[in-house]
Amino acid sequence: MKSLKNCSPLVIVLFFLLLSCGSSGQVVTQEVTADELKELLKQDILLVDVRTPNEYEQGRIAGSRLVNYRDDDFASKIAQLDTDKPVAVYCAAGGRSTSAMKVFQDAGFKTIYNYKGGFGDWKNRGESIEND
Repeated sequence: MKSLKNCSPLVIVLFFLLLSCGSSGQVVTQEVTADELKELLKQDILLVDVRTPNEYEQGRIAGSRLVNYRDDDFASKIAQLDTDKPVAVYCAAGGRSTSAMKVFQDAGFKTIYNYKGGFGDWKNRGESIEND
């Protein structure tokens, strides 16, 4: 086997860069704005509303799925979702969704977006909502 001392410094640097850039276990978490969320919704992502059922019934972002953050079995419900898809999560104003991101990460999601403004921001901007 060839020793590293016979390699050029550039080859050594490239070797270690490649080793350090492996992203197989890397998790991407990002806060997004309403405009960024609208762009994400054009892709194949999960949209999860972590508010209470009462809040959800009053109005929600179209296509969202309710998983109540305050339920005792919240983590087990998250673990049943498709972890291969990116997920965007929101609540009323950003507090619960920020906390929920760790649960999504623990469940195996690799790409997690948090709509920091939450449903309140979405509604105040005049974006379209669904109601029961």
